[in-house]
Amino acid sequence: MPVSVQDNRNFYRIEDRAGLEFIPVSDNFVNDENASFPIPVSTHFQLLNQLRAIDADNSQLLRSIGEKDRNLQAYLKGTDQKIELLAQALVSCDESLKNEHLKTITLSEGGLSFHHYESIESGQYLAIKLTLLPSCIGLLLYGKVVNYSSDSNGNHLININFENIDESSRSLIARHVLLYQAKQRRENQDLGYSH
Repeated sequence: MPVSVQDNRNFYRIEDRAGLEFIPVSDNFVNDENASFPIPVSTHFQLLNQLRAIDADNSQLLRSIGEKDRNLQAYLKGTDQKIELLAQALVSCDESLKNEHLKTITLSEGGLSFHHYESIESGQYLAIKLTLLPSCIGLLLYGKVVNYSSDSNGNHLININFENIDESSRSLIARHVLLYQAKQRRENQDLGYSH
């Protein structure tokens, strides 16, 4: 379900650096469940994507287990962390980002914005490959340009709402935003204590 510009303001937002690749697509393509994603992805990107999807699928089950047996929950979380560390060692972020450009983006659960050297017309649909750092979370998303503005240097601020985003991807973005904000608060507190 598309998120309106007004609803998008209700989501938490962060300004962050991320790997970003996108191409224009038609609205028919976005709504075709049988269409394969139009941006090539590496096997490393797919591996991390599949591991994240498994984590999202199992999170409710892990909470249920924790209600009955905290030791088993702690063991399973530890095992999950080991698998995560192994996956990150096998799939370095550098590998998944070597063909992508790092961009400063503003990100929320509802969409993203970024500066680009070319304008993209409002209403244009995009296929988006987004890699969040430092976790290397890879997301394959669709979005619609809701507006753009230009500055005096010829750069264009592109504002996008996500289209047909699945709950797993939305949850991964929400988690990334919350972790980023917690990190920023800790850094701000550390700066406050150092004076």
